Amino acid sequence: MSFFAKEKVNKGRQPELDWLKAFCIVCMIFLHIYEDCAAEPAGLFYEFLEYACIFTGAAGFMICMGVGMRYSRRQSPADYVYRGVEILTVGQLLNLLRNALPNLIAWWIKGEQIFIAQTLLVIQADILSFAGIAFLLMALLKKLKLSDGWILAIGFAMNALALTLSRLIGDTSNFLLDVLIGFFVTNQAYSYFPLTSYFVFVAFGYFIGGLYPRIADKKALANRVLLICLPVCVLYYALRMTVPFPLMPEFGGKLQYFTIPGLDALAQCLAALVVLALFYKLTLLTGGKAPALVNHVSGNINQYYCVSYVFTFPMMTLLIAAQGHLMQGSLLPFLYGLFVVVACYFIIEWNARYLHFGIAGLRGAKRAAVFCVIWALTLAVVLYAYPRIEVFATSWNNYLLP
Repeated sequence: MSFFAKEKVNKGRQPELDWLKAFCIVCMIFLHIYEDCAAEPAGLFYEFLEYACIFTGAAGFMICMGVGMRYSRRQSPADYVYRGVEILTVGQLLNLLRNALPNLIAWWIKGEQIFIAQTLLVIQADILSFAGIAFLLMALLKKLKLSDGWILAIGFAMNALALTLSRLIGDTSNFLLDVLIGFFVTNQAYSYFPLTSYFVFVAFGYFIGGLYPRIADKKALANRVLLICLPVCVLYYALRMTVPFPLMPEFGGKLQYFTIPGLDALAQCLAALVVLALFYKLTLLTGGKAPALVNHVSGNINQYYCVSYVFTFPMMTLLIAAQGHLMQGSLLPFLYGLFVVVACYFIIEWNARYLHFGIAGLRGAKRAAVFCVIWALTLAVVLYAYPRIEVFATSWNNYLLP
């Protein structure tokens, strides 16, 4: 039985992808609240978020990004360069608002090292910086006219080398240079989503995005995915969580999350297929469409990410500056997470209806000027903060949080 047609028969919005994107970003918002604003993240809901991160998380977001590249009306290398620079600059504006501004204010008021150290997080390998660089790399690969299969193979090859490169490169004597390297390879600076480790998920999404428009029988394909991939994922994760794997970092540790090497990356790709199949089954119960709220979150996923972080990091800075510790217990972070999700919805709606603020929509000289200002402010913050830091805040030392 063939699951695919020769021509494109599956166009337009794909509700299971909307479900996956909405699920990923809402879980991500709550997880950020717990990890950044809670003194000791705990509770059943937090454990659920951790497992959701294992099976989808940032990788699911990146896979959806790869699929979305294939559904975009603009797919030329030049379009990808344009989009990559745009995402990098939006991410940099977010870093100025969530990291630099609140921590500089706290530093000027309190004079404590944690705040000036966290100010330097204005440059960090985060998911938006990764997405921007991934678009630039994809532009190069498309310029070389590589097939989908070759792009996927390059993604897995980069991932296979990521852990080795991390161990070989080590650290330089210059922290700023380490930060720049961290955008590509995991090191002792803050490099949550280095390109070598995570590009495989964009490549995988790009690959299945080439197949998606030709799916002739989603129901049969979803059944086959669940029949094959679900048992494989269950068996793999059952072993990975309980048995040490040779040459691979401890499961659930920071190094494993930052490098997500080899079999872990493949398992997460298969897990994403399983979750997509399950969400497709869910859409059958809702008339073949995703609810309006799911479509809203999915259609504004970058806005939800950016707006939510403006509530997250500044709150963390405020809590430390005002009381010296983060939120206690598990109920308060949960309630704050609910508030942030709801606030994101209303802010995004209000902006869309009345304010229309967004640097992505700028064109011509105004766009160039705003982009230059954002990067100039970033440079100014780095030049101010760097010489004043005694101990750098990184993911490895929990950003010096109390």
